[in-house]
Amino acid sequence: MRFFKRSVGIILMAGLLAGEGFANEQTPRSVGEPKVVVKPLLDLGAELKGKATSITSKPEVPLDVRPDFKQPRVQVPVLEDKPDAFKPSSVIKPSRKLPWSYFGATGPQNWTKLSPEYSLCGSGKNQSPINLVYSKAVGTTGLKGFDVHYREAVLRIVNTGRTIKVNYPAGSYINIGKQRFDLLHYRFHTPSEHQINGVNFPMEMQLVHRDSNGNIAVIVVIFQEGAENEFLEEMMMVLPARANQQRTHTNIKVNPARFFPRNKVFLKYNGSLTTPPCSEGVYWMVFKHPVEASYAQLQQMKSIMGANARPVQEINARTLLKSYADRETYRGTFEFF
Repeated sequence: MRFFKRSVGIILMAGLLAGEGFANEQTPRSVGEPKVVVKPLLDLGAELKGKATSITSKPEVPLDVRPDFKQPRVQVPVLEDKPDAFKPSSVIKPSRKLPWSYFGATGPQNWTKLSPEYSLCGSGKNQSPINLVYSKAVGTTGLKGFDVHYREAVLRIVNTGRTIKVNYPAGSYINIGKQRFDLLHYRFHTPSEHQINGVNFPMEMQLVHRDSNGNIAVIVVIFQEGAENEFLEEMMMVLPARANQQRTHTNIKVNPARFFPRNKVFLKYNGSLTTPPCSEGVYWMVFKHPVEASYAQLQQMKSIMGANARPVQEINARTLLKSYADRETYRGTFEFF
């Protein structure tokens, strides 16, 4: 009888491993679904005193009400089939006052020559972006996830001369473990700064957060060519074409969590700012699965920003971690009662 029970248990476990409910990757339990809140959440007094902020607001509406993006297709993402696809944009040109740029004499290869403050751009050992090679990433079930608490806000968009950036008001944040990081802004790069298995995708979105001690955490969303992105389209209609142009559009409400892929597994590593002074100690979290945007949308963003991606840097002694464990991780001894 004992042998019979053990056999039945092994068969049931094999079915779980093969089924959809036990895929090669699982969203870690510590990664919470994004929430939309309507009350201010930032208690500056409590944070300055080192006290934990008590959050009691409940989500007003579920965020993920859109149809799911299609799973990424196996393809080589490109911006366009022209030799000058990655040349500087004719719309954004660096001012003579700008101490650095993405091309020419003030480009990434010369950043260290522009100022002693930029020395880490050449000597740093934990620089970003990097090439994310999935096969070399270490799977884990103990990696800290993040809970997202973003408020809907009025669109405040600016063309900085180097990127398109959306500034965000106080009150939106993520929790990594017990540490709170407030959302400062999100910005775009064409092509993607991070590579996936050696390939640059057409665009990357970076959501920049900072905690009360000045530590930086960045969430990355990768874009691939596909269906039109309805959330991106709202912004496309009001893109500032000229450098140093900032606009506030009270009739457009945004929430960057709407760009997140439905499958929120991610890769994590310790890196740096991708712009001078290239400060290190930045906590990077890159969603594994890209989201889609149409060819026209990607081209419009590229026409405004041009090529504004820093080349990938050496990973050196760092370890790339995955927020999910491979199937092999679960192959061990199981006990049945």
